[in-house]
Amino acid sequence: GTEEEVHLKRWRWSLQHYFDNLDLSDPRMLRTPFLFQRVQQYVEKMVVQHPDTISQALDRILEAMRPAPETFKFYLIHFLNEYAKSKVVGFDAVYVHLALNYYAKGDAPWTDPDQLEKIIDNAKKLEPLLIGKIAPDIEMTTRDGRRIRLHEFQSPYTVLFFWDPDCGHCKKSMPKMLEFYEQFKDRGVEVFAVCTKLVKRTEDGKWSMEEVQKCWDFIDEKKTGVWLNTVDPYHRSRYKSIYDIRSTPQIYVLDKDKKILSKRIGAEQLPEVMELILKAAEEEQGTNGKS
Repeated sequence: GTEEEVHLKRWRWSLQHYFDNLDLSDPRMLRTPFLFQRVQQYVEKMVVQHPDTISQALDRILEAMRPAPETFKFYLIHFLNEYAKSKVVGFDAVYVHLALNYYAKGDAPWTDPDQLEKIIDNAKKLEPLLIGKIAPDIEMTTRDGRRIRLHEFQSPYTVLFFWDPDCGHCKKSMPKMLEFYEQFKDRGVEVFAVCTKLVKRTEDGKWSMEEVQKCWDFIDEKKTGVWLNTVDPYHRSRYKSIYDIRSTPQIYVLDKDKKILSKRIGAEQLPEVMELILKAAEEEQGTNGKS
């Protein structure tokens, strides 16, 4: 075969036989100085850095460690924590995999019941928001009172943008978002913006729209009325819970079918991410055209 094919065969062989001389089921292995290093090398350097591939690799390691309960416990905790705090876009899928396939199935009996519930709940919240999933539909309201569902919003690409007029990061992000929109609006990209202000009760028990009005004042002042701006003053859609909005801004990039392509990225990263997405789509079209 070609040099590339030979290289690929060697790499596959190395992957398959990586643990041949290490008995992961031997409890004594946990105390050795080299096991951790070897495992990390396998997961981080040998395996393709894609969530599905990493999850498969972790399953292989953990299954081999099952006969050694202390080793299994150490590495399951280690991997869960590692991927819970990962900053790599999409790696939350590995955390969800471990939480739902091990913790939720009783494989972590050492975990405090409250903590266990938190881990599982968090994973269940994250699961519908993983890259490749269809973004949950939400019904929002425009300034003129028109109701619009995210899934009705037609565009080859949609940037779902949650923001708050009182949030410092959002204020900094706005000029970058406007630049991004100018650059990409003629390339099939639209913005579906959600201002996260809600109604508040006044002292006399009435609902006040004062907070929500801040959204429209900010939009007028910063001239961000160029894209679709929406609110849900009474939080009827429960979008903050559905999209796990703990802080703002939050950005999701969706395709025409509202499938999540990227997420949890900053406004400054958007142009680069969008270029990569458009380039990949062009290449795919080119390949399909040839076949």
